[in-house]
Amino acid sequence: MKKYKKIIIIYLLFMFSLSCVEHKFFLNIHPDGNYYFEYNGHGDRDDLINFDFPMPDNSKWNIISTINENLDAETFDYRAYKLSDKNENFPITFFNSDSIPLQALLKHPMKINHFNLFFLETYHFKWTFENRDVNKKYPLVSNLIQNPENPPVGWVRQTLDYLLNETLNQSNIGWNTRPIIKSSLDDWIKSIQELPDSIILNEYDYYKQAGLDVIMQPVQPNLYFDMDSIFQTLEYELEITLELMDDDFNHYTILPGEIKFSNSDTLISDTLFWNFGIENFMNEDYTMIAKSKIIYNNRKIGGLIFLMVCFLLIASKKLNLI
Repeated sequence: MKKYKKIIIIYLLFMFSLSCVEHKFFLNIHPDGNYYFEYNGHGDRDDLINFDFPMPDNSKWNIISTINENLDAETFDYRAYKLSDKNENFPITFFNSDSIPLQALLKHPMKINHFNLFFLETYHFKWTFENRDVNKKYPLVSNLIQNPENPPVGWVRQTLDYLLNETLNQSNIGWNTRPIIKSSLDDWIKSIQELPDSIILNEYDYYKQAGLDVIMQPVQPNLYFDMDSIFQTLEYELEITLELMDDDFNHYTILPGEIKFSNSDTLISDTLFWNFGIENFMNEDYTMIAKSKIIYNNRKIGGLIFLMVCFLLIASKKLNLI
């Protein structure tokens, strides 16, 4: 598989270009709890249609797109929008195929809660972009994301080290065989320790296969498919993280009533704004939160009057009984 090599090439091209994709989201929560969501993507065609941030594309969405028009254009636009019932779940990802495991994809669960308490209605919005756990998996990639113009030495070898070791960790290998393979893999990793990133990149397929041979040759052939599948999933996960490096995200939300709390970057009139990128969720979840409420004073007064009348009626009945 040449996916990882492809993303490395994309990364190198990014270093010398201004290509990027803007993802804009608009959420309008209606007073009845239904909500309107709109996605707008603008940028390079290949970057729009890849799977780092899949765009809404099933039949439930209304779609307006220039993706397949004038392919010589420098930038393209994609718009998808729909009105959802308050009980309708927001997709954790817009990816609609099983060709890439959920583990590798960028996940973004959203919760919208509406409570109607007669004289008070509350609205809670929470949208999370789940972290990519970069520091734990390949710390040098974290440095790369923060400073792509000055890539850290050894980051390519470190990612290959992680992909191979994690494939070994997740494989169903006997407890007595695993330490032997681990020792052989450690020795092989040491043998490429001094190689420049450029050499590993240029011959990535060779070094990848050599590493896979180290961990796969000692095991039974019936495990080959599972181990290759694990490696491919981990490779997809890394590829998606790297492809997100040149993506910019902007989210706008309107909630009914008075905003009581939010962690937005900006509030203009009744609209909350957030701006973020991969650096905001590479190691920790990036969560957007807002809460609002509507107080119906007329209902409150009416409710008090109703309770007073009920109290007086009950009290008068008790007096009559006496």
